[in-house]
Amino acid sequence: MAYLVTGGSGCIGAYVLRDLLRRGEKVVNFDADPSGGVLAQVLAPESRALVTTIRGDIRDSYQINRVMKEQKVEKIIHLASLQIPASNADPASAVAINVGGLMNILESARVFPLKSIVWASSVAVFGPPSDYPDGPLANGSHHRPGSVYGATKSLGEFLLDFYRKEYGIQSVGFRFTAVYGVGRDRGRSSFTTEMIRKAVAGEEYEVPFGDDILDWQYVEDVSRLIVTASDAGPTRTRVFNTKGDYRPVKDGVEYLRRLMPEARLTIAPGAFGITWNYDTEPLVRELGFVPEYSMEEGIYKTLNLYRAAAGKPLVPRP
Repeated sequence: MAYLVTGGSGCIGAYVLRDLLRRGEKVVNFDADPSGGVLAQVLAPESRALVTTIRGDIRDSYQINRVMKEQKVEKIIHLASLQIPASNADPASAVAINVGGLMNILESARVFPLKSIVWASSVAVFGPPSDYPDGPLANGSHHRPGSVYGATKSLGEFLLDFYRKEYGIQSVGFRFTAVYGVGRDRGRSSFTTEMIRKAVAGEEYEVPFGDDILDWQYVEDVSRLIVTASDAGPTRTRVFNTKGDYRPVKDGVEYLRRLMPEARLTIAPGAFGITWNYDTEPLVRELGFVPEYSMEEGIYKTLNLYRAAAGKPLVPRP
């Protein structure tokens, strides 16, 4: 099976490439910067050699169609996107990449006989907790994006639904939360990974949003969900809420300090500004997916992966 993974050199994309290679799939990494350092952190050199790498522009529909034809692509995992800071700094590029890029993928699906499209949306389509009732946010809750990035993802969800109704294009999207793990170095919610990396490096770090309760979503759970969805047939729900471990930011900092008492961390007050508590009943019902990693397990694994890469001894379990 030939997979096209757009944005495959990003954090989530690198793990998806790894997991697909472990299954023996043919994978094509279509990325604006395919030489990014995340792949070197996630994939062994012998695995990277198995990836067909294409430096591509997701805004270029001709290039995408040519790659689809030449590589005989049957499934697409579309992850290429500008994150919140970059989107807010350059709204025109955000619309061209986040919305136009998705449009190009959907248009390719009208031309080529695809078996599956999996796409990354975001919980940034939702607004602050004050906009919603107490408790986990339902999958069909109204969108109130507070960023350009969130607005592009909201429009993307509409486009998925439109192409399904008008052209029969089958796809599935996921609203990912605060994804963390080795290689997560972009996006406003990357601070959870950054605090671990800084602790290993022996650097000071002020952890933001210390008053918030966050959804800690470990990247290996995210990759497993994406690969699982690529094998599933059509789902009733077109875009799913997802979740990891809903825990206070301070819990994560305190656990990291237990693992590394010498960590030079302080906590800044404040909240991220969006809702982090989600109902995932449709995801469990339709795809049978439940995350495997608790906050503690994800932090522990990320910490020791960074320590191993730095040539430092692994930290034992507390």
